[in-house]
Amino acid sequence: MPPLTRWTIRLAMLYLVAGTISGALYWLQLQYQWWRPLAALNPVYVHLLVVGWLTQLIYGVIYWMFPIINKTNMRGDPRLAWSAVILLNVGLLLRAISEPWRVMDANPTNAALLTLSAVLQGVAAWLIVIVCWPRVRERAGK
Repeated sequence: MPPLTRWTIRLAMLYLVAGTISGALYWLQLQYQWWRPLAALNPVYVHLLVVGWLTQLIYGVIYWMFPIINKTNMRGDPRLAWSAVILLNVGLLLRAISEPWRVMDANPTNAALLTLSAVLQGVAAWLIVIVCWPRVRERAGK
């Protein structure tokens, strides 16, 4: 298993735990009015689960399991592959910080951070496509 796959799967599991806990806290807040700032976790827990857990897990498995490009360049440029992981995670962590902050106290700083997080995640998505695209092809000999 390539190191990138090990890292993405480990990170995905951490996001699964973080997303599940933050989702539970959000729903407990709705039900019991426990601590008002927990209400700001609504969009964040969904992003932790969908982008952090699911998308990252899928990317790691694709990087590992999809057909190789060729014997000398098995999975494409590893710098692009790692850049995708780094940008995806930095963008997601920025979102996890700036989105609840923006809900509680909207200001230009958290608006800029939220925009930056979206840009980073968008670039990461493009890099994932660039890295994986050459490996999606018809089976040889068909």
